[in-house]
Amino acid sequence: MVSVRDEGMGVPLQDQAKLFDRFYRVEGQQTQSIAGFGIGLYICKEIISRHNGQIGVESEPGKGSIFWFTLPVA
Repeated sequence: MVSVRDEGMGVPLQDQAKLFDRFYRVEGQQTQSIAGFGIGLYICKEIISRHNGQIGVESEPGKGSIFWFTLPVA
């Protein structure tokens, strides 16, 4: 398992399941000034899935996020 922690704004629980969908962007006042197409995490999910791995997030608004992925050893 590999994980990356940030100390950003965090992701509300209702958005976490959709974060890895193509073109999905979290909506809110804090995200209005952040540019992007919503494909970065989707691409990560596709690459990891095609290698039989898993990807996920643990997050709480105001406390940051931990993004993680696993890949099989063999």
